[in-house]
Parts: sequence; structure tokens; C-alpha cells
Amino acid sequence: MRPVKKLDYTKILELDKKVYPTSKPVTPKNLNQWYQNNPGFGIIFEKNSIIKGMCIVIPLTKEGWKKLISGKLAESELDSKTIFNNSRDKEIGIHIYYIEKFYDSKKFYEKSLKEITKIINKLKKQNNPLKIIGFSGLCVTKSGINLFENKLGCKERKFINTKHILKKDGKLEIFDGKSQKELKKKLIQRYELITKCKILIVYPNEKSLIWNFF
Repeated sequence: MRPVKKLDYTKILELDKKVYPTSKPVTPKNLNQWYQNNPGFGIIFEKNSIIKGMCIVIPLTKEGWKKLISGKLAESELDSKTIFNNSRDKEIGIHIYYIEKFYDSKKFYEKSLKEITKIINKLKKQNNPLKIIGFSGLCVTKSGINLFENKLGCKERKFINTKHILKKDGKLEIFDGKSQKELKKKLIQRYELITKCKILIVYPNEKSLIWNFF
């Protein structure tokens, strides 16, 4: 395992674009701001200089995390003001921006959680009162939703994401369907519904495999 490097940014952003082709994507500038203080949260698994997996975490302030999970901020709007600073903040929100394995591993998410735990424990050595206020992810694939909902116990809350991933002529498209009527119109136009996007969350007082690690 190693921390993210600037050389990784292009690959990370390209992989994210393949599953979530938003018109307001995260940029290298965003990644620079996310990892200026704690590059370790960009977790890269590597063997013989070949990337085998990645877990790209955004460490957020309390205010930043709450705005993100309530839909007031998008991932691409997270900047240095909303990013956790261990010399200043006593609370941290953990948001998974991107997670993927490139090899056969049934419990890659557990490896990722173990690495996040190591980072948190290291931060606590200099910031003992540090508390995790929640864990979240914007899930845009069936596998991501299955991981967060069924394995990690995360749930949708008050804010319901209305975006859907549609496919037509081999291309993915994000559709903001605020009603079933609007969505049906797209399906009539021969779009295929891939998945409904979800912001999935779990809090420390709720049962989750996550808290066995953190």
C-alpha cells in the first residue's frame, strides 16, 4: 500500500468518469486540495509497480461532510475549506470517492478499511480527541450499492439523490429524474436504466462492520 501521487490523478479521474460521466467532474485541483494535508487517504494498492486496487477517501470536516451528505455540496465542490485538518479539527467525516480492485479478492473492502484505520490511528496520536462522525459514499454502480448497503450497513437518509445512470448506444449518461414520469419518458426513448445513484451513510451509533475496524 502507498499514498496517492499526482501521477495517479489521471487514472483515478478516468476510472470515475467511466461510471459517473458528470458534467461537473472532480479535477486534479480538487485532488490536490483533498490530499495536501493527508495524502495517505488516497490509498493505492500496488505490486511490482502495477496498481492492483485503490480506495480514494475524502477526509472531511464536520461541516463539509454534512453539506455533502445533504446534497448541498457535490464532490467536485469540496475544497481546502471542507477538507479535514488534523491540527485544527476534532471531528472527521469519511467519504469514499472511489473504490475498485483490479485482481481477484473477495474482501478487498476489508483491506481498505484496515488501511483507513491505520491512518485514523496515526492521526489520533497527535490529536487524541479525534472522532469519526460518519462514513459515506456516493454509489453509482450496482456493485457499489451492494457493498455499502448489504455489507457495510449504510442507508439513504433525508436527502434522496435523484440522479440515475442510463445507457444508450453503448454510452452512459447521468439523468436527473425527479419523478417516475420523467424517467419513463427516457426509457421510452430506448434508454436502459443501469442504476439509481444513492448517497449511503452510516453513523457511529449504528450497527456496521465498519465500526469493527475504526
